[in-house]
Amino acid sequence: MRQSNFLSIAMHIVFLLAAFTLAAPRPWLATADTVSSTLPLDKRQSSGFWMETIQRQGSPAYNDDKSYKVFRNVKEYGAVGDGQADDTAAINRAISDGDRCGNSGTADCDSSTIEPAIVYFPAGTYKVSSSIIMLYYTQMIGDATNLPTIQGSADFSFNTANGGLALIDANPYIPAANGLGYYTNQNNFYRQIRNLIIDMTQMPESNPGGGNVNGLHWQVAQASSMQNVVFNMRPASATNKQQGIFMENGSVFNGGATGAFLGSQQFQTRNLTFNGCTTAIGLQWNWLWNFKSLNIQNCQVGLNMSTTNSSMETVGSAIVMDSKISASTAAIITTYKGADTVPETGSTLFIHNVDFAGSATAVLDGLTGNTVLAGNVKVAAWGQGNAYVPAGTNSPAKREPEPSPATCSDMEPVITTVTVSPLPASVTATGTTNGSVTFSLPSSSSTAARPSGNATAASAPNCSASPVIPAKSKILQQNMNAAPIPSSLLTSDGSVFERSKPQYIDVPKESFISVKTFGATGDGTTDDSDAVQRAMDTVTTDQILYFDHGAYVITKTVNVPANIRIVGEIWPLIMISGANFRDQNNPIPGFRVGQSGEKGNVEISDMMFETKGATPGAIMMEWNVEEASQGSAGMWDTHFRVGGSAGTELSQPQCDSRTSKTFRSECAASFLMMHITQSASAYFEATWFWVADHDLDLPRGPRLNANDTQISIFNGRGVLVESQGPVWLWGTSSEHSVLYNYQLNNARNVFMASIQTETAYMQPAPNALDSGFTPNTAWHDPDFSDCTTDDCKKTWGLRVLNSQDVFMYGGGMYSFFQDYNQDCTKTEDCQLNMVDIQCSTGIYLYGMTTKASVNQLTVKGQAAILHTDNVNNFGATVLLYQQE
Repeated sequence: MRQSNFLSIAMHIVFLLAAFTLAAPRPWLATADTVSSTLPLDKRQSSGFWMETIQRQGSPAYNDDKSYKVFRNVKEYGAVGDGQADDTAAINRAISDGDRCGNSGTADCDSSTIEPAIVYFPAGTYKVSSSIIMLYYTQMIGDATNLPTIQGSADFSFNTANGGLALIDANPYIPAANGLGYYTNQNNFYRQIRNLIIDMTQMPESNPGGGNVNGLHWQVAQASSMQNVVFNMRPASATNKQQGIFMENGSVFNGGATGAFLGSQQFQTRNLTFNGCTTAIGLQWNWLWNFKSLNIQNCQVGLNMSTTNSSMETVGSAIVMDSKISASTAAIITTYKGADTVPETGSTLFIHNVDFAGSATAVLDGLTGNTVLAGNVKVAAWGQGNAYVPAGTNSPAKREPEPSPATCSDMEPVITTVTVSPLPASVTATGTTNGSVTFSLPSSSSTAARPSGNATAASAPNCSASPVIPAKSKILQQNMNAAPIPSSLLTSDGSVFERSKPQYIDVPKESFISVKTFGATGDGTTDDSDAVQRAMDTVTTDQILYFDHGAYVITKTVNVPANIRIVGEIWPLIMISGANFRDQNNPIPGFRVGQSGEKGNVEISDMMFETKGATPGAIMMEWNVEEASQGSAGMWDTHFRVGGSAGTELSQPQCDSRTSKTFRSECAASFLMMHITQSASAYFEATWFWVADHDLDLPRGPRLNANDTQISIFNGRGVLVESQGPVWLWGTSSEHSVLYNYQLNNARNVFMASIQTETAYMQPAPNALDSGFTPNTAWHDPDFSDCTTDDCKKTWGLRVLNSQDVFMYGGGMYSFFQDYNQDCTKTEDCQLNMVDIQCSTGIYLYGMTTKASVNQLTVKGQAAILHTDNVNNFGATVLLYQQE
């Protein structure tokens, strides 16, 4: 992290769900010149960072323009980077080159996967006089060895034909379009910002036209992340209205009136540093937010989550963990009122391992000014909200002893014969430009690893005793017993382990070996299986296997060694296809990472896994490798996308939800998206397992009604964890599978932060049992045998079976539809059940929010937590469910 005289901030942000409030219309780029095919490109100086000089061979397989450029160096488009020349137009040219989605300044392109762009900034200072418009599927990346600066000018243009909401705007508002943005905000996927300094120190303290001065307008959805970004703002003062990030539906940081002014559905943040802000974080509204490793120093207020509406809380829940906060007025301000809170669980807050040294008050009541929790102490655990904890000393139910898992020799050979998705636009919250929000309450020889444990036919395992269901506690606002997190999940200082995505700053470009060197084409048609396998078998441990952007079709299992580093160029596609993956009775993996029992060091980043055509026998990834050292087996910014994009053959022409309400075999996707097996350990961060609910690559034209883009893809299962640990899931999401989204079976030592699920939108037409995937007892699938209604036969958000030491620090599990109709959200009964715990011990679920599920949580089929007891601003929230 680079420090400056104007108080910088380093941050790592992982976004899960976009927000949906609308602000006033804003103009977009009106003056950037269009790049012609004859425009001369300037030569550039090189850096030691591999990304700047590596050979570029990537091409979008399904883009008809074969001259389309994936990688763009801003200096090749005329940017100077000397801090004097105005580089605004040149940067916007680099971003928009190639008639990309959003270029026209109208709502004619809501999304596209065939026009990706890496916009690269060499070291330098790039003066900017109006907004940089970040188009869809864009990564803005700077030189990691010498961070470049994007510096707002003293005459920065606000509210003019070429102005915008911020120095960088990820979703500008279309002029005179009644608040319509370039992209539907909850569908504004696939963004990255890395290795940049955003400098606002030369900009005015306030917007001459009124309002704030923003460094970044970050109105984005899933598969969007930021890493190693520094915000420099003017020092805090009474007149300063600078904000590092404005997220009306972001993040920000030092100096200025507010470091980060945030409002969003669901977010995971790590390692945010704030110095010298009046308020470090202003949290205006949310459903859930996890703040990990905050470092707030010399601010007046650390986190302000109080409401400006005295009658209703607009913050759903927040978790602050493993942090240090020194704030002169208060570390945290809340307006939680206990039993008088409206809605009942609004402003749920959990504090875990936070040092309040330097803060006289740790938690302050923003209504009365009274101290709720004194400062100048280190707090192990403290919370406010509704908690469900064991009564007495009764032990929870346990499974009967089970036989040992089968070995590979017991397997039959395979016989051969495919941010809320973000919240639907019609589910809305209304907001105003001052940030207040109003809510309405209401044939291959490969074999798959056998799942561990004993198969059972019933949906509830055979436990040796009846389950003990914790009774609802009194409403808490007090110190709590800290969860006994196993040491394998912690660092030496007691914090939960975390690890940022490696960028290989010190690795020379010669160490990056392109998969195309081994004959892979990435053209979306050729079978690249053998070429990809040759690459895996050949690359040495001191090299990095590089996937140029493209679509690599594989028709048999690719075996990934237990010691390898893999990097993709803006999410190259691994497309699992063919007859080997069509038998759901004999599923096999597309990518097998390590062999069972192997230890090693695996790093996978910036990759995309898809299926092509019907593949109901595909396990998209089987993760077997066990870490050689803590966190050495990991995956970052890598996504699993099933259907809804060019080349998948699972798009609207084949799978239009309007034309059929029954299962279609041609729309059957994978058996299972991710299997973390018994001997494995895993560190996953910013990973999205998405079964598409709408088509991302429809023809351009006037923005369609959501009903006109919907598709029904039938995917069996989401994420199955059977590991004995450690497993960390930071900011992961699993959506729209038909049987379950997350299942832990015979698992131990699992830590999950800000997980997110959504029930399949088309259910119950058909329901889970009629969706083409027969529950398989060998895989411990739910069989829904106790269901008597269709609203019971719907996707489980999370199942925990016969597991031990499972910790969830923030989880949002949502049900929005019945057959794409949202009327059920008004009555909060889109489905009957969402989370199920069976025969498990040491379960700690903090900050659990569900939407429109009558039962939030069941224990061995018995209702334990009801939605009606825990109503929040959107959905229902529980501070803690504990099962010892």
